[in-house]
Amino acid sequence: MFSNRASSSLQDYCREIYDEGTIIKKQSVQERFNSYAVEFMKSIVAYALSIKLRVGDVNAGKSFSRIIIGDSTAFQLPSGFAVKYKGNGGGASKAGLKIQYCYDLLNPGILDISVYEAINSDYNYPLQDIRKNDLRIEDLGYFKLKRLKDIDEAEAYFLSRIRFGIKVFVLKDGEYVKYDLIKQINKLRTGQIIRQEVYIGEKEKLPVELIIEKVSKKVADEKRRKLKTDKQNKRKAITKQRLIFCDVNAFITNCDEKQLPTDLVRQCYSLRWQIEIMFKAWKSIFNIDKVKPMKIERFECLLYGCLIMIIASTQLLMYYKYKYRKKLKEEISELKFYKTIRSLSADMKIALKNTKSKLLQLLERMDRMVEQFCIKEQKKNKLKPLTILTNLKLT
Repeated sequence: MFSNRASSSLQDYCREIYDEGTIIKKQSVQERFNSYAVEFMKSIVAYALSIKLRVGDVNAGKSFSRIIIGDSTAFQLPSGFAVKYKGNGGGASKAGLKIQYCYDLLNPGILDISVYEAINSDYNYPLQDIRKNDLRIEDLGYFKLKRLKDIDEAEAYFLSRIRFGIKVFVLKDGEYVKYDLIKQINKLRTGQIIRQEVYIGEKEKLPVELIIEKVSKKVADEKRRKLKTDKQNKRKAITKQRLIFCDVNAFITNCDEKQLPTDLVRQCYSLRWQIEIMFKAWKSIFNIDKVKPMKIERFECLLYGCLIMIIASTQLLMYYKYKYRKKLKEEISELKFYKTIRSLSADMKIALKNTKSKLLQLLERMDRMVEQFCIKEQKKNKLKPLTILTNLKLT
């Protein structure tokens, strides 16, 4: 568990299987990495996702029953995998993989983990399990008017940045009048926040609340610097209007002021960064992106095996997050937790192969270690997710 399987040789597998009491040649191991094995591993991933830890109803009577965070992470693969996993090309490898991931921030539960080619656009990723009173937070990669409309029609809520260039209108005397966003930005003072009902989309005219916050010159200059150095923008001319747009944080939502107060919108959107910490753990602790050339079915078995470990560990993480948030008003650090799990991997293997009492002993030990080593520290000028959820009166 948690070793870098992708760098292990077939002979390494044979030695490990030998320790379990079975003699097998490496050619026989290689043959067992086939399409049937891949489908079996996929089915175990699906089963692991179906397991939900029962910890009670967290948010009865709250504005949002769930806060769904979604994003993707991508990494390059050896070029030989391009036949099935196409990359973005250019200076990168011809092969690449993207994993879509979404989960509920409030309750212990992963909604989905799906594997795609790297060339798949985020906005084509289908919405997972839309429910009434959900709040979905996604970045601009998922910005699509139909997607936002589908969320709204399901009586759920969204919070997103607004894409530059989208047509914005206001209603005056029964007529849709184009809203001059750049003109409005130039009127704002640093730190000023305004909120206004607008309609977005040339044809759709989707009603949303537009929240604009004027940032400091230092923040705006940094946003402009990133814009100019971004790979996707290097071959494009950046307009004066686009540079002015860097002066603000601009969000849209279908929540009203009572559900999502204006002064808490940016805090709420920052919850999305929790998923980036998850992705960091996948790569730095689970080594999911470390892949060498090999038989493609072998790679897929290793990939889905790694996802099984991630799902099991994340379910435990979410359980502890819920437990500490509700009982002790403390926040569990994702990276610290995954490192703790990794340190217990050898003991886990022994416990899972033995009696239930051994497993219970291990869980009791894990309880003590989580309390001792996994509490999230308060960083200067940064709010903990627990503080944000408390401000939103969701916990």
